[in-house]
Amino acid sequence: MDVNGEKWIISKRHKTSVPFQVKLLDIPLQIIGKYRPFQKDNSVFGEINYWNVCKKLKKVISECGINKQISFHCSRHTFGTLALSKGMPIESVSRVLGHTNIKTTQIYAKITTQKLGNDLTAFGNQLNQTFGNIKVAGT
Repeated sequence: MDVNGEKWIISKRHKTSVPFQVKLLDIPLQIIGKYRPFQKDNSVFGEINYWNVCKKLKKVISECGINKQISFHCSRHTFGTLALSKGMPIESVSRVLGHTNIKTTQIYAKITTQKLGNDLTAFGNQLNQTFGNIKVAGT
């Protein structure tokens, strides 16, 4: 669906019927374009269900040389953790993941040392900009 000239997926979760909306970023749009010649109907990847996604995920994991069992849930967890560590607000992550309660999303919000360091550095930079002209007594 087009929203303000941008492509979005707007639907309801199968499991919970909770509405969701996801903006399609550049890489997903490129993947959709790659598979467009193979479309049989209006869906991008054809019939998708949990088990089909798990099979495809296992294939991708294998082709990446990862020798570890990774579940679909693990991939959702990775997305949630990555999104939070890159600064996406927890409310947005919660909405994208289709959580009905933000406490569910907080499980993904284990703060990494890198995220904490980046956040504190950004905060320090803002403080320096705000108070940079203040002279400290005795210096």
